[in-house]
Amino acid sequence: MNTSYLDGWDAKKEQQKAEFMEHVYRCSGRTNGLYTGLWQEFCLVEAGPHCRDEFFARLQFIEDLNSKVF
Repeated sequence: MNTSYLDGWDAKKEQQKAEFMEHVYRCSGRTNGLYTGLWQEFCLVEAGPHCRDEFFARLQFIEDLNSKVF
């Protein structure tokens, strides 16, 4: 059996990915056993709004920092 495709894989990281997707599945409320579109749904519903807000907070931080330094 050729397992060369596993070269360079981090087993712990791969396990963490699987556990995270299982967590996202449970939190989604799905009960149909389908993971199709789950990551996209998470990105739009959970991560998207947080990342957007964080993006603007970081821009404000940089602006504030620049006004104090320069």
